[in-house]
Amino acid sequence: MDPVIITPDDVAEAVRRASNWKSPGLDGLHHYWLKGFMVCHAVLERQFQEALDQKSLPSLFTTGITHLVPKDRDSTDPSKYRPITCLPTIYKTLKSILSARIIRHLNSNQVMSRAPNRCRGGGRGTKEPLLIDAVIGKVVKRNRRNLFAAWIDYKKAFDSVPHTWLKRVLELNKVDYTVRDFLGQCKGQWSTILCYLGQRMTAAENYIRIRRGIFQGDCLMPIWFCLPLNPLSTLLEGSGRGFQLRRGGTKVTYLFYMDDLKLFASSRSHLMELLNITCDFSNSIRMELGTDKCAILHVERGRVANSEGIDLSMPISIRTLSEAETFRYLGVSQNIGVDEAGMKRSVCYVFYARLTKVLNNLLSGVNKTHAYKSCLFSCITLAYSGGLRLN
Repeated sequence: MDPVIITPDDVAEAVRRASNWKSPGLDGLHHYWLKGFMVCHAVLERQFQEALDQKSLPSLFTTGITHLVPKDRDSTDPSKYRPITCLPTIYKTLKSILSARIIRHLNSNQVMSRAPNRCRGGGRGTKEPLLIDAVIGKVVKRNRRNLFAAWIDYKKAFDSVPHTWLKRVLELNKVDYTVRDFLGQCKGQWSTILCYLGQRMTAAENYIRIRRGIFQGDCLMPIWFCLPLNPLSTLLEGSGRGFQLRRGGTKVTYLFYMDDLKLFASSRSHLMELLNITCDFSNSIRMELGTDKCAILHVERGRVANSEGIDLSMPISIRTLSEAETFRYLGVSQNIGVDEAGMKRSVCYVFYARLTKVLNNLLSGVNKTHAYKSCLFSCITLAYSGGLRLN
């Protein structure tokens, strides 16, 4: 990777891509002001370059505020709270610049796998894997084909990637050594403050250190999470296994979006090979599979077969789906294909619940229009991306 020389244009582009009023961290600064005061871009460019050359950053910028949002009312169970971490705006701007440079280096050398994931430029998010999965389900049903599939999910994926492996993948992919050293220094300073209902729960001397996993809210998080799992894509592609849509066509071995993995095979033994590759790789990088969120599907001649008697000679136990069961993959309930009846009910319930909230809110006409676009249309978009017909 070429050495990183930060310019005012890099700062302006990073600021332009950011949302105006996202909640800031300890600096209390919104991107709106950085966009308006363009004279600051040259100063930030100089300070960012100095921090990169000196391979250090003040601890203020590597400390986040983690807001605990309850999933249920009056819950006392810590697992029922959703943590949302807000990082300083200056830190996110610098990380956005470095992320763009690293992605450019990876794309120019074709490092990332061809599988749909969040880190590929020009991608369509979850729409690509969902559409590919819908096509495979229709081919299996229409042509009465055999299919063995497995849904794999990592337990606390973003929180469990070892920092040693995060450092190693940067070396393996030949990221600029100055950037590597700078990121390593920042990684050692990661810490956060717990905040509940606007009140800080952590004293200054007891900040929580992030010793494992990726810092939530970091602009570098998507690519730095995909890189450690990218070798798994290479291993799966090199296995030669998968499901062939038509004779002489390309085999679809897996669909990988962030930490959600789905494996495809034409026989039980081939699926076992893919599962063993996944387990061996995961054990090597010390990441654990969430077996309660994993499942296996066995289809014979276009119909879900009785899964009893299937021997999975693995150290972990993965449940198999029956014909009446569904599995939720990337927000869509599916078995061989999409569970259209269940998804219609789910989409309608969420749509009307959000519509009621927007209508009952004391917003102006313009803001209600923005709320319709951001809150309501996302339900319809998810339904269509999963191949669901709403008419």
